[in-house]
Amino acid sequence: MPLVLYVVAAALESGLSRVVVVLGNERDRVQTVLAPLDRDGRLEFVVNEAFAKGQSTSVVAGLNAIGEGAGAVMFLLGDQPAVTATVLDRLIRAFEASDRTICLPTREGQRRNPVVFGACHFSALRALTGDAGGRAVIEANPEEVIAVPFDDELPFRDIDREDDLADLARMTEDRRS
Repeated sequence: MPLVLYVVAAALESGLSRVVVVLGNERDRVQTVLAPLDRDGRLEFVVNEAFAKGQSTSVVAGLNAIGEGAGAVMFLLGDQPAVTATVLDRLIRAFEASDRTICLPTREGQRRNPVVFGACHFSALRALTGDAGGRAVIEANPEEVIAVPFDDELPFRDIDREDDLADLARMTEDRRS
């Protein structure tokens, strides 16, 4: 199963009001797998025709899909299959309780994903180019960041290679034993 299935399931179990999936490579296959998860009308799809030009194009496509009325957006990565609704809800609560405009998880002082950005950062996010995500916006606004510490690395593990998937399987199995 595509890893993104787990991420979208967690997003739909969380308190997020909408879940917009930006589709690129293998979009038809991914949409077919994800569509049955939409039981309450919160799941939406947008196609990023320019996905090969880098991560920034997906950020922009997602922002354009949510429109102007949103007060904040949470960017999730499709390759973090162990992220949970509990993690997402903790980030949402921290963002809502703060007067800061960027909220992100940390593990041992290191920034992780997903990240919540307030609407005041949407224009800067739309200006990103190439294979860049929101890191430049975070680094340009350190006083706006609320870091939420987590003790567990598992939800933030991203899967880029087959070895990463094997490591994730081992970590998950170790927890079960």
